[in-house]
Amino acid sequence: MSDDFGERPPSWLELESVKKMPVVEEITSLSADTIRRTYPEFIIKLSPRRDGMKLKDALAIANGTAR
Repeated sequence: MSDDFGERPPSWLELESVKKMPVVEEITSLSADTIRRTYPEFIIKLSPRRDGMKLKDALAIANGTAR
């Protein structure tokens, strides 16, 4: 993961930040296609060809608490 928080949890501002799909894939261990298909409500369009997701949503998916 490119954002290493070390021993502290992410702040609310970091949780609200939008991460690019490769970072989300690394956090969740899911492919971009699986994320788009399973969790479309969390996808944010960064541009016509790029997607992203809020860090808090990616962490919820990774923890199994999404939805």
